[in-house]
Amino acid sequence: MTFMMIVPRMIKMQIIILLSIFPFYVNAQQSIVDSLKNIVENAILNPKPNKSDIKAAIKLSDYYSKVSFDTAKYYGFAAYDISTTVGNDTGIAVSLNSIGMMYQICGYFDSAFPYLDSAMAMFISFGDSTGLVFVRNNLAVAMMRKGNYTEALKYYQENLDIAKSRNELENMILSYNNMGITYFDWKKYDQALQNYQLALDVLSEMGEKERTGPVYNNIGEAYLDMGNADSALYYFKMALEVNQEFGKKRSILISLTNIGNIYHLNKDYNNTLKYYNEALSISQSIPDKVNTALINIKLGKAYNSVGNYSLAHDYLMLGLNMSLDDEMMNSVLDAYEGLVENYRGLNNADKVYEYGMLYIGLKDSLFGESSLNKISELETKYKTVEKEKEIVVLRSEQQVKDLEIELQKNLKYTLAILLVVILLASLLVFNRYKLKKEKEKSEIEKARIKIEQRLLHSQMNPHFIFNSLNSINSFIGDNNSREAQIYLTKFARLMRLILENSRKTTVALEDEMQALKINLELEQLRFDGRFDFDFQIEDSIDMTDIYIPPMLIQPFVENAIKHGIKGREGKGLIIISIEIQSDLLICTVEDNGVGRDITMKDRSMSSDHISLGTQVTMERMEILKHEKKTEVGVEIVDLKNENDIGIGTKVILKLPFEEE
Repeated sequence: MTFMMIVPRMIKMQIIILLSIFPFYVNAQQSIVDSLKNIVENAILNPKPNKSDIKAAIKLSDYYSKVSFDTAKYYGFAAYDISTTVGNDTGIAVSLNSIGMMYQICGYFDSAFPYLDSAMAMFISFGDSTGLVFVRNNLAVAMMRKGNYTEALKYYQENLDIAKSRNELENMILSYNNMGITYFDWKKYDQALQNYQLALDVLSEMGEKERTGPVYNNIGEAYLDMGNADSALYYFKMALEVNQEFGKKRSILISLTNIGNIYHLNKDYNNTLKYYNEALSISQSIPDKVNTALINIKLGKAYNSVGNYSLAHDYLMLGLNMSLDDEMMNSVLDAYEGLVENYRGLNNADKVYEYGMLYIGLKDSLFGESSLNKISELETKYKTVEKEKEIVVLRSEQQVKDLEIELQKNLKYTLAILLVVILLASLLVFNRYKLKKEKEKSEIEKARIKIEQRLLHSQMNPHFIFNSLNSINSFIGDNNSREAQIYLTKFARLMRLILENSRKTTVALEDEMQALKINLELEQLRFDGRFDFDFQIEDSIDMTDIYIPPMLIQPFVENAIKHGIKGREGKGLIIISIEIQSDLLICTVEDNGVGRDITMKDRSMSSDHISLGTQVTMERMEILKHEKKTEVGVEIVDLKNENDIGIGTKVILKLPFEEE
């Protein structure tokens, strides 16, 4: 796995590292990108793709994550489809992580979390700690962007704890740096600087001077945000010195741009132009089209500041055209802003209005914020200024009166235009919101269908069926026809309940408990009475009036028998209790088995993963949580005695329910 440091921000924007399983560089040659596209398109049409096709799709998704999020998402889904066809679990998990990351980047966090949570569940299921590091980082980024800094720091801390326990210095640096960025966004600058310093300490311990440059840049950003431009400039120059020593062109480019930003802020335009021009020269030599466009726009704004509007116009138009070619809409927005100021300096009110309208329209489409007041300001202010200049020149009172009438007419036209803009903007926002909701609903429904198809397969456990039939055969062989008849009757009832319930969205709690009871009785017979079970239902619950999603409890009962009671010496006990808390049904499955510590140890010596039934149940719970908007979930508690030895496991399920 290639370790990547966080790149510092360039225009007061924080850039969080976007991790993926397969390393790929943003500035890949177009011929390589085209070659990868051909591979993926052929793989989509091929009924038997291979693992290398998955890697190609992931590489393209990673590449386009810096260029076009829709395209990146397309290749993420392509990687998922190819992985599913190949049957590659790692590819499925990685592609889910990539898709979730794309939704997270676009700000669709509710859509991102199911994909990221599913990726995490899969990485956990086959013990991929490296994959878990990546998905936790993406979850942390999403949490931070939602303003949930505490949760984001929790994920980073989990990665840091693992890195410390394994003495993985690379991941320790990454975690400290990410935590610093989170604290920075939270405006907790002392903690941010403390974590950046810890990252520098680990780099010093490794003797890694080369990678201190990006951390110095981050420290500079923190001081800049605190209003300490002098300290910011000091650290930016330290970063530049390190980057120049090791010939890191791209990092030199970032440092030069940051230093130029400070000088521009301080109105030291000579140094501003000096550093921007040096940065432009490097970006053109790499070549780096993204930063070349950005720096051209910065140079245009700098020349605006010194009043050289003609030269500023050339740079701004060049940066604008490059940004439009590569669909870098944030840079396009920045260029429009510079051109409004440029044409204001050139006294071209029509162009000020034209680019002002472009700026407001693009900003609305990017950020969904209404800027109608700004449209009004651009329309009335600059048109009025032009007319006022004409009024000063006019000497006839009649001419002044005519011009004032024209101004009133223009204002009426402006009002009409504003009303049309309001109507169109409202329709656009409503349609985009409606499409987003329909798309999310469609994705949830597709996921539900897939999970429900797997649900029946997981409940019709082939091992359970084989063992049950084998037990019946044993009773018959021993001429114990009564036991065989009892066992066969219960087995048939259980199969019928499973088949009936699997087709329903919800079932009566009474039917669900009946299926569980029969299942436990069969297992009790099969295990020669090695355990007892007890149902404890809250007195106030009428099981005929309560309806819950079917077969959510059974996998955990099965785990209690298979992994808890089975390894216990002496007779076991399984207690299933049901109660209602607020708007949730709380179901607890408790056993007095050997506990998860021994179970995990035994499972680590085999190739078994998390059972299909448990995995499907977890996925169903995530969908229910998203649909019901409640705290649906599963909590597992390890029961231990005073000597910290496992004496059983308690699983607490929080389930949604309906009342008849």
